[in-house]
Amino acid sequence: MTLPEPTPTSRRRPVLGLVCCFCFLAAGCAADTDFIDFSTLARSSTPNDALACPAGFCPAKVDLVTGTVPLAAAALSAKVIETLANEPRTELVARDAAGLKLVFVQRSRLFRFPDTVNIAITPIGGDAAGLAIYSRSNYGHGDLGVNAARVQDWLAKFGVPAGAN
Repeated sequence: MTLPEPTPTSRRRPVLGLVCCFCFLAAGCAADTDFIDFSTLARSSTPNDALACPAGFCPAKVDLVTGTVPLAAAALSAKVIETLANEPRTELVARDAAGLKLVFVQRSRLFRFPDTVNIAITPIGGDAAGLAIYSRSNYGHGDLGVNAARVQDWLAKFGVPAGAN
């Protein structure tokens, strides 16, 4: 008895099965949901993170320096939460009692890998605030610029001025 020759479709089935299994497993990948202390932050040793802070706020090397926002800290926090409620695949996973430390997880579109984003809002007087944001991949070595693009995009959506360090 001879077996039929494999067809292109039958050759793709095992690969498709592996991709489906990989996607299913990736969807369950855990994310880091802890608060970070920006004053002691040590950046990832891999090129898959992005950091933006007010001048002098973070001892780690920053990618962007953020400016002051003419909103009270509580109002800026509410704006951040409201804005990110509309971001795809993004979930608020931790918030301190004052609402000034926030942790979000955004998952990648295809494989659902989690990226963790920590945000700290600092009051500056009664009617202004500063914002620090650290976005990082939980898995992998590189991120193809996804975290840097996210930080820039979100800062613009929050109305936080930022410039290169």
